[in-house]
Amino acid sequence: MKYFCVSYITFSLILVLTSFSNSCIAQADATVTVEGDIITLENYLGNGVQWDPYQLDYGKVELEISKNDWDKLYSRLDFMKPQVVRVMVNTTSSIINDTLNPYREFKDLKPILDYCQSRSVTVTFGDWGGGMVDSKAKTINEKNLRFAAQYLEFLVNTNNYSCIKYYNLINEPNGFWSSTDGNYNLWKNAMQFFYSEIEELDLAHKVKIMAPDIAIWKTDKIDWVSKSADDLEDAVGLYDIHTYPSKTTVNSGRYENIIRAYREAAPHNVPMIMGEIGFKFVEPEDSIYQKENIHRAKAKPYASIEDSQMFVYDFSYGIDMADALFQTVNAGYAGCVVWMLDDAMHSKESPNKLKVWGFWNILGEEYFGDSEEEVRPWYYAWSLLSKYMPQGSKILRVKTAGDPAIKAIALKYKGSYTIAIINISGENKKLNLVPSKYEGKSLFKKFVYGKNHLNKVGGYSLKPNDEIDLVFSSENQFDLPAESLTVLTNIK
Repeated sequence: MKYFCVSYITFSLILVLTSFSNSCIAQADATVTVEGDIITLENYLGNGVQWDPYQLDYGKVELEISKNDWDKLYSRLDFMKPQVVRVMVNTTSSIINDTLNPYREFKDLKPILDYCQSRSVTVTFGDWGGGMVDSKAKTINEKNLRFAAQYLEFLVNTNNYSCIKYYNLINEPNGFWSSTDGNYNLWKNAMQFFYSEIEELDLAHKVKIMAPDIAIWKTDKIDWVSKSADDLEDAVGLYDIHTYPSKTTVNSGRYENIIRAYREAAPHNVPMIMGEIGFKFVEPEDSIYQKENIHRAKAKPYASIEDSQMFVYDFSYGIDMADALFQTVNAGYAGCVVWMLDDAMHSKESPNKLKVWGFWNILGEEYFGDSEEEVRPWYYAWSLLSKYMPQGSKILRVKTAGDPAIKAIALKYKGSYTIAIINISGENKKLNLVPSKYEGKSLFKKFVYGKNHLNKVGGYSLKPNDEIDLVFSSENQFDLPAESLTVLTNIK
């Protein structure tokens, strides 16, 4: 009897331990289900960057971008594969004695457009807005608007830049910092006049208007979208807004509801993109980040204190940008353009105080410090989300249950798939991934973006961390490192 009892107890303990062990193996922090047959957006335009002609005059020194630097830029962008590039100019810089000289600034613009043309990158082109309106008199400058249309004709017809698909007249017209000083009617009048000019030049069938290009933080500017739709009608081929949300707004998930309201105000049959996006620590909950941001900017000789995002040097910024992108996609937007490619493009307080927002400073070796020319971490996150979210992708419905720190998106492209998952928390997590109703290959490349997880090749590209077989319509368990982005793709 004694031996029976011991054996019985031992057997029972084994059963308990086995059950406990099995439950631990199966337990996950969240389950992500990708519904491969439910499409939420038919034609994704893609993600990309703001890439403007370079400033080159930095106060004490004037610089040029060498052929080697252009080659470096091209190579890095070739890995990223941006699908959309926003390019802005000041037409007035090419006006001399009331005459348009389109070649005056063309040499600085040409390498950018050449790249986009040669890689079939969609360009949203436009004018910052200086000299196009008089906000005090509330009048439009017809002469300069006509020159802007002629400059567009020079690019599209004379130089055959068919990559230019959309035109953005006047940056962020709802702002007090804009040439329109927030006057909707003034902006509308300028847009209508400009569109009539490109119709006269037989450009309207080649280039569509982009509107309203407003900067938003809350839902109080929705009327700019709805009124644009009413007043400009079929002239608008692409709607867009700009957002610079606070970290807490995005990480909490509140961001998606804010931007969804703007998408719902635009015609559903016309695509809408996030035309500019970056992070600004504007909410009280993020005050500690803002203090640190200012502290870092003051410590950097060439950084603008007023307009820099110093967390671009941190891996966390790539996670935050991915979080914002995921919510943008799930809110129905067809693309996302980050501010910005390169520090060397823009200054703020003085010519040598640069807006530090980029993936690098291409003139670092020449003037700003060798290390500034190196690729910053968030480049890799954005590259994965540009390269493997190609134009023409179909966005799939994704359901996430469990830990809110885990978020996901998925897409289908020509029979192949990308699934992207983030863990925004500071702890490692376990995920159950259920890809349902899929077709095609099951072997996926697995990339992991996070501190100490990048599988880098050279100075700017990545190799997969692993290759895995996904089991369709079944649970696939993954480890998600703290503050990480995982991209699973079989897109070549």
